[in-house]
Amino acid sequence: MENIKANLYPCAHCGETGTCNNGPNNKSCSSCIKRNELKGNDHSGLLCGSCGGIGMAEPMTERINKRTKPLLAMGIVFFVLFIVFAFAFTKNENFSEVLVFASTLIGSITGYYFSSNSMK
Repeated sequence: MENIKANLYPCAHCGETGTCNNGPNNKSCSSCIKRNELKGNDHSGLLCGSCGGIGMAEPMTERINKRTKPLLAMGIVFFVLFIVFAFAFTKNENFSEVLVFASTLIGSITGYYFSSNSMK
């Protein structure tokens, strides 16, 4: 993949501490309690739900942008494999053409992600 750097910003929710104390009486807020999958409202010192406890947060848009290409590539590969198996099990007369197309497409995607140029 490309040289991806994370742009982390100071977490405003926890004040860069990594622990939430935004609820009443310096307890953890209900959002962080839910994020940590706990029940009740009397919890304190929980990991911040916005930054995951590191005190620095990455914007959601940036996370989505970084994950779109790999997820799209995996989706295409699985979809093409499904089509190949469907053509194989139904003994379709165009199976050989579909297999050539699928192998070329999957080979291109694999070559892109595992080539030495994308690892720099």
